[in-house]
Amino acid sequence: MGFFKGILVGAGLGTVGGLLFAPRKGEETREKLVNDVRDIVQLTDELNDSLTEFRESLVELKENVNTIVPEFKAGLESDIEDFKFQAEPRIQQIQEQVELIQSHLPEDFQTASEQTGRFILKRPATFK
Repeated sequence: MGFFKGILVGAGLGTVGGLLFAPRKGEETREKLVNDVRDIVQLTDELNDSLTEFRESLVELKENVNTIVPEFKAGLESDIEDFKFQAEPRIQQIQEQVELIQSHLPEDFQTASEQTGRFILKRPATFK
């Protein structure tokens, strides 16, 4: 509300200053004063209308966000579940392939990979 008060006070001081320093007749000065007040009232009304529209837009935006975000979240969760469903068989196939590869490795490699849970790049004693 301070902004509007500042506009009104500034307009009032400008009007008084104009009255004191204007070299016009009284009737012309009164007519200008009336026109200035009308302009100020019109600008204030336009500003209030703009602020009202802005508030309404914010309320509408909030409502849109409140409806869109849950739908987006639900869709994203569904996509994640679909990905998990598709990935699990592939992960199983990869694990089977790793086990198959391990079964074909020399004994030294199998023992080392079982201990660490992964392949290591040590040379077995038989290849030294």
